[in-house]
Amino acid sequence: MKKPRDYRAWTNREIEQDSEGYVAAQQAYREDQEAAEQQRIEADDERQFTERFVEAGGRERDAAAAYKAHRNQQAAEEAGRMEDAALQGARARVRQVL
Repeated sequence: MKKPRDYRAWTNREIEQDSEGYVAAQQAYREDQEAAEQQRIEADDERQFTERFVEAGGRERDAAAAYKAHRNQQAAEEAGRMEDAALQGARARVRQVL
């Protein structure tokens, strides 16, 4: 039986009948694998942050909130950098036109 998110379970007959579905299943499988890897990385980052937080004198039960605040701060800083870069690019394009 074919699975829409796992191409490895498809039979040759199913592939012949629905080649587009097979390609979509391959893409979905890759996306699922990438998402799982990202989740593992995020969990490892949080674990390491918790260890450092506790070593620095924080309480383990407060580490999750501190990690979330830290990640939000990083995201805000990155968004600011991206906005500045977009603004610089727009200014450069305007200067080229002039």
